[in-house]
Amino acid sequence: MDTRERVDLTFEAPGPGAWELDATHRGRRPLTHFLRGSFVREVEAGTKILVERYGLPLTGIRMELVNGCIYMRPTGLGEGAKPKPPPPALIMKLIARLHPEMRRRNRTAAQAWDEKRWRLDVDNWFGEERAATIATNLELQSVDVASLDDEALVEHVAALLGHFSTQARLNLENHGGDLIPAGDFLAHCKAWGIDFGDAADLLRGSSPATIETAELLTPVARAIEASGQSPTSVEQIRALGSDASDAVDSWLEHHGWRLVTSDDIDKPTLAERPALQLTALLAATVVGPAAPEPPDSSIVRAKIPTASQPLFDELLAEARYGMRQRDDIVGVRWNWSGGLLRRGLLEAGRRLTVNGRLEKPDHAMELSPDELEPLLISGTGPTSSELAARAKNRDLVEAANPPDTLGDPEPPPPIDAFPQAMARATAALVTALEAEGLSSEPSSEDLTGTGIGSGTYRGTARVATSADDALERLQPGDVLVAPFTGPAYNSILPILGGLVVEAGGPMCHAAIVAREFGLPAVIGVSGAATLIPDGATVEVDPEAGIVRIIP
Repeated sequence: MDTRERVDLTFEAPGPGAWELDATHRGRRPLTHFLRGSFVREVEAGTKILVERYGLPLTGIRMELVNGCIYMRPTGLGEGAKPKPPPPALIMKLIARLHPEMRRRNRTAAQAWDEKRWRLDVDNWFGEERAATIATNLELQSVDVASLDDEALVEHVAALLGHFSTQARLNLENHGGDLIPAGDFLAHCKAWGIDFGDAADLLRGSSPATIETAELLTPVARAIEASGQSPTSVEQIRALGSDASDAVDSWLEHHGWRLVTSDDIDKPTLAERPALQLTALLAATVVGPAAPEPPDSSIVRAKIPTASQPLFDELLAEARYGMRQRDDIVGVRWNWSGGLLRRGLLEAGRRLTVNGRLEKPDHAMELSPDELEPLLISGTGPTSSELAARAKNRDLVEAANPPDTLGDPEPPPPIDAFPQAMARATAALVTALEAEGLSSEPSSEDLTGTGIGSGTYRGTARVATSADDALERLQPGDVLVAPFTGPAYNSILPILGGLVVEAGGPMCHAAIVAREFGLPAVIGVSGAATLIPDGATVEVDPEAGIVRIIP
């Protein structure tokens, strides 16, 4: 349970319009100082390419820091410094058909639909980019940072930051490969009266990276089961045989230095936590050798008008095709490159701590990139107490519970006023973000949200603010209550009885993995980690979309 000091802070909109907190990737925690510039710059640049590639009527997304937290709003074509409400549908219809850039964007959108451009993104990722990115990650990971002198370490960290920046931008540029076909499928289902949850359930099994860890660790599960032992260390697991040892080594080589609980660099990775590694390994289960069959779509299909059923089949196939890259591309591009950057900074932080310039190695993340070299080489720059204060301030901001939205609400554009191809692309993006929980209203304090799965599960609530905390205290059958989930949780989901998260919608990471593992879950329960006492008995009712605290 979060027991940190809390303070009152002012959160004001950074400009005109409505701004939304990005809470699904790091909770409500402010960004580290080291990543602030590159994070905002590359996400904005990558999103600009994404909307251009699919013919959307946007120039991109604008991101601003409010007390270190990322708030964002989309920016429309032709929008000035002071955004105005969209014009009436008739005027928008004329603008969309007469304005040169709007006409060009609509032609781009039509081409994207005709050529199924998302398939190019997905095929390029699995055909070329994935292997090349992994090779670069492994090359950077092979550098013995402890053996570098200070000047070489500074150069290495700069290279790591450059690598992260490139991968972050590319991750956003190619996000259309999964966002657009999945959003298009969900948007059509919504128009046909199909619930988001029912539609999203048909995508189960299409994102292999979601269960990659479980598959990698299947030899470990088999070895532990065959031995009849209860290993108490990672080395004891390795000693169970070459298959188990190779599986552990491969898992740690490809996942050990990935960011696991956030898209920021301030949380420990698996490589830093042997106890976390052991818990994940002990929770490993045997995964079948063959990929599961796609879910039966016949029940949902029967609810759709007969004439539209062939279109439903096509859209579902395309959505599943796009979802192949969903968790994989962010894991390899963003999480891994970010973890390697953390690795380099930790070594710099260790040296700065030894010479008294930092209170702890983690405080190296509170440096801005241009402060690292002078502090490490000549000892000039912010003091250890100043950097400790920066770290404490981020804790205080997080504890202050930053609001979901800032500024005045903005009416959505009249999508139907756009030409057909552009309207379809816009509906796909809007629906995808809504389903991820990036554009939905927070739930009230009655512990309601989006249910995943069926049946009702009752168990002990284990409230965790980080994967480290969860893995140390979870017992088989517990209900994990967390602000959100990331890849670190994939290894322990099989031992859970239920899952409750504060942020996200039916297409967020927590919802996807709950489906993959058949775990009863309620997603997007605002304030769950505060309102549910740690150790309380709770009832997870996904069919009603509610969590009940049992007296």
